[in-house]
Amino acid sequence: MELTNGEIFGATKTLEELFSMELPVRTSMAIAKLSTKLSELFQSIDKVRNGLVTRYGAMDIKTNQLSITPESENWTKFILELNELMAQKTELVFDKIKLPQVIEGKPLMIKPSSLAMLDKFVELEALKSV
Repeated sequence: MELTNGEIFGATKTLEELFSMELPVRTSMAIAKLSTKLSELFQSIDKVRNGLVTRYGAMDIKTNQLSITPESENWTKFILELNELMAQKTELVFDKIKLPQVIEGKPLMIKPSSLAMLDKFVELEALKSV
């Protein structure tokens, strides 16, 4: 499947939420496999993103960290290059994770914002009729 760096970046952080949930073994293993595949790509994207912050950011005296904000002189340049980075595409082969809608009789609870970030990576299993 063709993915943008932005989709990979967002999904990697959101997959961490799923790691903390108690899920069936099959689902947990699928999450672990996908996370491993995305990890190397994420690290490369993050390294380039951090390089952009280094290039265009400034040291924040209060936090003693390098950062860039919309008020920064180089904000526009930073955003243009960051958008270019996040729009780059990569082909990745993976199986979509099938999330159960019910676990131990309780509905699976996931924030809509998390599901949006994982749209290309997960699908909900059909509910079983009783």
